[in-house]
Amino acid sequence: MKIFLKLLPIAIFILFIANNKLSAQAQWKYVGEVKFPAADSSVLQPHLIAVNQNGRLFAISTKVTNAKAHNAVYYADSSDNSLKKLIDYNNNGDSDTLTGNIGGIRGIAVLGNDLLITAGQPYQKTKPNTVASLYYYPNQDTTQVQKFGYGFAVSSGYGTYLDGFAVTKDSFAVAGMPYGNTGIRFFNLSYSVTTPARGSYVSPPSGPAEPGGPNTGGYDVIRDVATVPGGDYNNPETPFYTSRNSYSSTQTTGGIAIWNGGTQTSPGTYTGQRITDAASELVFDKNIPYGITVDKNKVLWVAGIDSTRRWVKGYTVTVNFAEPVYELPSKNSSSYADPNGAPFLAPCDVALSSDALTAYVADASQKTIYKFKFTNVTGVKDNANTVYDFKLNQNYPNPFNPSTVISYSLPKATSVKLTVTNLLGQEVAVLINSFQQAGSHTQIFKADNLASGVYYYTLKTESGSISKKMILTK
Repeated sequence: MKIFLKLLPIAIFILFIANNKLSAQAQWKYVGEVKFPAADSSVLQPHLIAVNQNGRLFAISTKVTNAKAHNAVYYADSSDNSLKKLIDYNNNGDSDTLTGNIGGIRGIAVLGNDLLITAGQPYQKTKPNTVASLYYYPNQDTTQVQKFGYGFAVSSGYGTYLDGFAVTKDSFAVAGMPYGNTGIRFFNLSYSVTTPARGSYVSPPSGPAEPGGPNTGGYDVIRDVATVPGGDYNNPETPFYTSRNSYSSTQTTGGIAIWNGGTQTSPGTYTGQRITDAASELVFDKNIPYGITVDKNKVLWVAGIDSTRRWVKGYTVTVNFAEPVYELPSKNSSSYADPNGAPFLAPCDVALSSDALTAYVADASQKTIYKFKFTNVTGVKDNANTVYDFKLNQNYPNPFNPSTVISYSLPKATSVKLTVTNLLGQEVAVLINSFQQAGSHTQIFKADNLASGVYYYTLKTESGSISKKMILTK
């Protein structure tokens, strides 16, 4: 009897493991805050953020969304839990309404260890014109600043506001602009390319149109831009992304656009397509900026700033369809409230380290930067991202013409066959027939050679099979 009582706790523990499938898995974990200086709280308005190749975080404060705020830049290294002030343009006179060049910071980017800031110039100085400046800080050295824009020697391409800013590995930058048709504009910042002059825009002057159409008085424009780290922008198939807010909750012009078809030296042939998702999470309201970034794994990260979202999610993008694969833990998320998450109220932007293992989120309301780590966690599989069963989702869009996206999830590595059949049960396509790892998967089905009608797609694994109906309309 004594031996039985001694062995009972061990037996119970073994049973607990068997029932709960204790395992190690990688997931995002909220690890704390990176605070702005308390003395600046009354003149602070967080907006966009960026992380350089050495893991240094940069954050901008702007007058764009708060007239009482200072235009300033802050920084923190990866081990810091507080930010330091790098530049305060209000204190150095560069935000003076009649003589300054920084009326409202509108974009931030990093290139290696170099720092770039874009801003609209003070309207009282330049009215009735809305013009822009670009400040380039080699190695973040404020004493070596290079200035481009309206009123400077190199001024080509700055006759409009530039919102959002991203840089390619070859030192070409892309920004959103309200001028003309609400579009994009590229700039040459390379020392090795001499035409156009360094700091000038790359022709054409009025870039391709954003899918939401013309803006209304500059209220619904591109607010952020994201390029693929290390992407080859001499290849027309390499995409970049823009984020735009809507004019109002009823006039929905906003969302994410994916751009391809052009190059950094010939951007006139770029075409932007609106990204869609099954839950319509990426149809944006009038809030700004809905910050975005892309990590080294080509995951598109989006900050849902408005009160109906209060989340930050990572998406895989196939053609122009986005499927969520990550959500940073958020106590107030509208889709999955995690009690151990960050207390987001208005997450305005997200940035990741170069290894994609650390994420930072700026909150415009809380005036704080939240920090997350992607780490292996041992415990019961009870989080929202765990895949318990193999699952086949409804294709999107449906009906479709001629392409649609089929997504599914696997609880374990297994042999997979994904087929399409017609109403007679005849197989018309085999989309997948291979061994696949556990997790979420997507597959594009192109029906160019098929007639309009009803078709069925079937997912077969070692656990069984599932079929769903889809409709092709031509």
